[in-house]
Amino acid sequence: MRLICFGDSWTAGHGVETDKKYKEEPFPDMFTQKLREQNSWPRYVANELNCAFVNLGVCGYGNHYILRDLEDSIRNKLIYSDDIIIVVLSYPYRYKKHDTMGVAELFWKMENILKDYKHFYFNSFYPTFKEEGIKIEDLPKCFIKPNKTISDVLKQYEIDNDICVWEYDSRSVWNDDKNFWEGDYHPNALGYKIIAEHIYEQIRHEI
Repeated sequence: MRLICFGDSWTAGHGVETDKKYKEEPFPDMFTQKLREQNSWPRYVANELNCAFVNLGVCGYGNHYILRDLEDSIRNKLIYSDDIIIVVLSYPYRYKKHDTMGVAELFWKMENILKDYKHFYFNSFYPTFKEEGIKIEDLPKCFIKPNKTISDVLKQYEIDNDICVWEYDSRSVWNDDKNFWEGDYHPNALGYKIIAEHIYEQIRHEI
């Protein structure tokens, strides 16, 4: 059994580094990329599952890129029947002008590809179907809290504990002038551990 993780920068680990010069660098030097990749939430979830992991998160990815990588991984038989797959979905309209599929169509294509595997979906910082008018009860049970996000978990943790969970010592980022919901901020190292705890708690009884 292995843990295979797909997503955008919230899976790739952007924000683990402490030097703010990397904030606008989706593809920095190899050292920083490895620092991110190996200290994001997949590492900690894999530790709980006592298995190897592959972090396939990529900074800047939209959901159609995640779908493409899923298709390639399945087609090339890189994913095995006993693997656990976690997809943390990105902002659904990130590349709206270039998307060839609607939000719902893309998701159901993803689900059709993964239906024979143990898999789970989470929202990163924006509810995937917020504007789509889709009933939550019509989504598969493997979509964990589809009307919530893992950023909601971080916000609540910061409120409850008065501890910074965001990159570069940012605080209360949802009150910032920038549009947080489009991913202007990322977790820090502690934030990714909190995300991992949340994800593991949600899936552990299903594995």
